[in-house]
Amino acid sequence: MNSYIAEWFEKNETKIYSLMRDIWEHPELSLKEYYACELMRKFAVEEGFESVETHAAEDWDNQQADCNTMIASWGSGKPVIAIVGELDALPGLGQRCVPKKEEIEGPGHGCGHNTMAGGAAAAAAAVRYAMEKMKLSGTIKLIQAPGEEIGRGKSYLGHHGVFDDVDMTLMWHPAPGPLDFCPVPQQVAIRVLFEFHGTAAHAAGMRWDGRSALDAVQLMNIGCEFLREHSKENTWIHYNIVNGGAAPNIIPDYASVRYMFRSMDDYDTAVDLLERGIKCAKGAALMTDTTFEYQVESGVPQYYYTLPLCKYMCEEAGKVPPLIYEKEEYEMVRQLYRQVNHAEPPEDDEELLPTKYLPYREELGECSNCTDAADMTYFGPSLHFQGLARPIRCPGHHWSATFCAGTSIGMKPALYAYKIIAQAAVDAFTDTRIVDECWEAFKKINIPPHKCWLED
Repeated sequence: MNSYIAEWFEKNETKIYSLMRDIWEHPELSLKEYYACELMRKFAVEEGFESVETHAAEDWDNQQADCNTMIASWGSGKPVIAIVGELDALPGLGQRCVPKKEEIEGPGHGCGHNTMAGGAAAAAAAVRYAMEKMKLSGTIKLIQAPGEEIGRGKSYLGHHGVFDDVDMTLMWHPAPGPLDFCPVPQQVAIRVLFEFHGTAAHAAGMRWDGRSALDAVQLMNIGCEFLREHSKENTWIHYNIVNGGAAPNIIPDYASVRYMFRSMDDYDTAVDLLERGIKCAKGAALMTDTTFEYQVESGVPQYYYTLPLCKYMCEEAGKVPPLIYEKEEYEMVRQLYRQVNHAEPPEDDEELLPTKYLPYREELGECSNCTDAADMTYFGPSLHFQGLARPIRCPGHHWSATFCAGTSIGMKPALYAYKIIAQAAVDAFTDTRIVDECWEAFKKINIPPHKCWLED
């Protein structure tokens, strides 16, 4: 491992753990990551980044808006390497830092973005330090992105040119399995709000005068349930009723439902599914004598892998000291496993809480994901690799993931993963041939121009 990277992490490990924990203790919903953004701004300034910007992703040029995005850079010229973290938490996943379900009202870091934010900050700062000591040319960029949980953040960033000059974009995400740098199936996802408008009336005394917007929502949902039988393989439909009316004795004149239409690596199929969902909404409105409108809130596009970058990261991982857990941490994880799965955990530590990384391969892995990191892949060689930080069979978007993210179970792997990223970045600055090779492969993919959902 590069001695300057190792030196920086050794000196600042406690500081980074505190940073991760601070964000964990102040969870914020998508596009409302104001506390975390300011925390990251202060960190970047303290670490000597030459340019530090903050923005409201959804209102980019409004200097009066509350900021939820932080972008810092150091150095000049090419190559430009960006290290990315995420800031937002999930609604309803507040959890005490104990290995059993003890909810706290409000959001929680059930996807571990606090560890990503802290890890990315650490990696970028370590790279900046190494570049200065080694007198390396190029630009290191730290991007702390908002709104991943609603599929918007990096689409906004792409729309505003944040990735335009970047030659290599690197980030990590927790997942219950070994670290995997290689291609995994990625889902295209379209998030849509449907709103129905009817006529309010007394539900008992004047029900014949009412036109229930809630009836329309329920009929749309039934239509989409039947639509599942006629949708293609590897497609998904999810929904939740956002507004179902004020009281049971009032026929609601307004109701809304939010949908997600997903398809595996196929944008056209996701769009087709959306169009059929719109037909269900039209039918529901016709049946209930109501009207409806819909708004596409976000769209996660197809993800494109640059294989030389996957291979390069596997090679760089071999230069970093392994991830090691202590006996007490495994004992805590076994308690957690029993609580989540109501079963005895595996006896083998590695089968319970992986610490290794998978060898390089070109074929797709088994698990699938959906992430707005896909937006980054339209601008240049990018990698969103994942693994570690959660026990096997302990899912994301779950109270157990919130717990892990607040402890060394989730924080240690974040430092390990971002040490690999830091090592890879410094080696790429030292020998830019890997950057050239990745760009050559990227251009051969024939990726279409990036289309932000805002432009639809």
